[in-house]
Amino acid sequence: MTGYRNCKVGDVMEAKYADRFGYGFGMTSDRNKPLVFFAFPTEADAKQARAEIKRIVTEAVEITPQGSPQD
Repeated sequence: MTGYRNCKVGDVMEAKYADRFGYGFGMTSDRNKPLVFFAFPTEADAKQARAEIKRIVTEAVEITPQGSPQD
């Protein structure tokens, strides 16, 4: 996993979504609480999306999960 101080981007893995199988990756908080999971029909799509999200999260100045004290 990689990410900002309080948010991690997980590895691409097989996933089930909308009664179909594909690939996806999740994001977790610093306490390992799931924040969001992205699912795609192909592994290539999931890897491309993960690379973009990883870049965004790594370059972020701040990430504030919904429901945090700053809301």
